[in-house]
Amino acid sequence: MLSVTRMVYHITGSNVFGQWLCDDTVISEYRRFTATKHDLGINLFHANLLQISWSYNIFEADSVFYITGAWDGKEYQLVRIPIPEECSDSNAELKVIGNDYKILLIGKNVNKLWVIDLKTSKIKKIQFCIEEPHNHDIVKKQKKEISIIKAEINNESCIYLTSNGIVYCGLLPSYVDTSHCKGKVIDAKCGYEHFIILTEDGKVYTWGNGRRLQLGHGDITNQEVPTELDALAGIKIIKISAGGWHSLALSEFGDLYAWGWNDTGQLGIKNVSKESYSIPTLIDLFDEREAIVEKNTKDIACGSRHSAIVLEDNTVWATGCNKYGQLGLSEEKFPTLNNFKKVYNCDKDCSLMCGPWNTVIYSSQT
Repeated sequence: MLSVTRMVYHITGSNVFGQWLCDDTVISEYRRFTATKHDLGINLFHANLLQISWSYNIFEADSVFYITGAWDGKEYQLVRIPIPEECSDSNAELKVIGNDYKILLIGKNVNKLWVIDLKTSKIKKIQFCIEEPHNHDIVKKQKKEISIIKAEINNESCIYLTSNGIVYCGLLPSYVDTSHCKGKVIDAKCGYEHFIILTEDGKVYTWGNGRRLQLGHGDITNQEVPTELDALAGIKIIKISAGGWHSLALSEFGDLYAWGWNDTGQLGIKNVSKESYSIPTLIDLFDEREAIVEKNTKDIACGSRHSAIVLEDNTVWATGCNKYGQLGLSEEKFPTLNNFKKVYNCDKDCSLMCGPWNTVIYSSQT
């Protein structure tokens, strides 16, 4: 008998809309997600978590998509997401993301995109037309079918990345010129008002609104086009993450950098004033004895106003806003943290996901 690998999730944070299918409004310490009994006959313990939003989550089980939490004006819901007949025969190829207002169904081909309005439950199809960028060698050499490999939506910001490294932004997707970027784009993230991309050369570029220093260019100027972060020049970055108005970057050597708004300590920089930082700044971690922690970082994630990381020893550290227990600590005792604090020990390799007000640790189980 073949063994089946499943994901095991430990969650903490907001459950205001019953999106974690338990009775607690706030989950203030990491709890294993064990929702198994429902009228729909599915076992969410064996499902894949795709999206964490403020009012709901999206799970996928056997190529079927489910929403938990708020739906159609009701809370504590578990419902199957309606899939247009046009794409129902290829659900496995769909990508499903969403925010508080809309759910996006993204088909295998880039010209297929459906939007579900959460207020009316109406489904609208949007044409997603590939533009042929001028002097873009990647596109000119690409002959096979192009597909969307990554998509992210955060508040009203939306970003897409195609299999040939082309970037699009907006609910009505518009082409973003990255021909000046060094290397093919391999990752794309968005905050509430800013965008960040990573290339295969380890270069980081940002653009959008810079009013809260979230672009990392040393000022509050808006950027219309992706602009390289000079402060990370010469450093190969392998992972990026965007919060509401802050960002994290991880280098090939396990060094952590943060920049942007720091009103609740979400940057994890040890200072009492919660000063915001306009350029990427190297983050030091300190243990309970105030000694510097020498272990490298291996994973990063941002919530709206908090951050979480995993070190090479599989310990989880978090900082920032803890209004809903999203740091995995008592929200009454620790309403915020000004710098990273160890909050969880994993007994195996693990990774992170953050929603606006949640943190999820996940690992595989055979």
